Amino acid sequence: MIKEAIKGVLVTMGEDIIQQANRNLVSSKISASGHLGKGMDSSVKINNNSVGLTITIAGYWEYMNYGVAGVGGERADGSAWVKKKVTNNKYKYRDKIPPPSAFAKITSSKGGQFAIARSIFHTGLKTTLFFSNPFDSEVKELSDEIEVAIAKAVEDSLNKETI
Repeated sequence: MIKEAIKGVLVTMGEDIIQQANRNLVSSKISASGHLGKGMDSSVKINNNSVGLTITIAGYWEYMNYGVAGVGGERADGSAWVKKKVTNNKYKYRDKIPPPSAFAKITSSKGGQFAIARSIFHTGLKTTLFFSNPFDSEVKELSDEIEVAIAKAVEDSLNKETI
């Protein structure tokens, strides 16, 4: 009974994280209808001694979330590449551009794929925290919500016994 109450809290938590992450993608001007937004899913599993929440998301989510520092440099016309704001030192390009084939879903043109990869190599990817912020916010609220759910489950079970 208590595990079911916790499961309910975790189901809501997973749905809230995904909903807010999709809103954050849109506000960061990243398509929430693409693979990253549509690919997010959550599930809750009850085991003998635990209840767990699993959130599945595209493998490249961390790069979009935390950002990737570009190398900067000079364009062919002599102007400087404008690097995007990255607020961490977790990921940065050093000497290899991302594989152009990673952008095949955006354009079928090999030249276009190379141009996108080169641009990202030089400018980087801006930090969005599209997933981290909702996750951290929900985790902060989690203990209070579980406490309320457990108290209600215990109260309901006591009420059933007295009737």
